[in-house]
Amino acid sequence: MQSDPDLRVGERVKRLREGAGLSVEQLATRCKLDEDQIRRIEEELISPALGVLVKICEGLGVRLGRFFEQGPRKYYSLFRSDDQKVRTRFATKNGTDYGYEYHSLGAEKRERYMEPFLITVSPPSDESHLPTELEELARHSGEEFVYVLEGEIEIHLQDERFVLRPGDSLYYDASMPHRVIHRGKQRSRVLAVIYLPRQG
Repeated sequence: MQSDPDLRVGERVKRLREGAGLSVEQLATRCKLDEDQIRRIEEELISPALGVLVKICEGLGVRLGRFFEQGPRKYYSLFRSDDQKVRTRFATKNGTDYGYEYHSLGAEKRERYMEPFLITVSPPSDESHLPTELEELARHSGEEFVYVLEGEIEIHLQDERFVLRPGDSLYYDASMPHRVIHRGKQRSRVLAVIYLPRQG
C-alpha cells in the first residue's frame, strides 16, 4: 500500500478489491453488503462508516489495519497532535462534502490487536441531503469503544439509542447490531478504538 495521506476511501476499497481479484458482486456476497452500496462507496457517492469498513475488510480477508497502513512497521506508533500523515477520508464527487475523516492512531504498530482512530464526522453542506452516516446496522466480531471529544453523536445499539456529548463514552460488543449517527449542524470528533480478534 503506497503512502498517500489523502487517498480516499472509495479508491482504497477498489484497490484492495481488485488486488484480491474480486468483483463487486463477489465482495458484496462475502461481506453481506448490498452491491449498490459497495459501488457507491467506490464511486465516492456515499460515506462508509467504520462498521461498514470492518465488514468490507472481513470480506476482503484483510485486517482493518491493512486498510490504513502507511509507513514502516514498528513496535510502537506515535501520533502527534499536528500529525496528518495517516489520514483517510471520504469526499463526494464534487469534493465539497467530507462525511468521515479517519486518523489512524496505530497505523505503524505491527502485530496489533486494537485499532484506535480519531474520527471527524461532518454534516453534509447541503441540508437537503440525507445524512451520509445512515446505513444499515452493522455487526462484526470484536469490541468497540467510542469517546466523544467534540459535537454530538447518536449510537444505535440493538434496540437502544444513546446520545453522546463531549466526555461521554460507550463500550460495547461489536457483534450486537450497531451504527453511529452524527447529530446537529456542527462537526463531531470522537476517539474510537476497535478490538478485532485475530483470524486463524
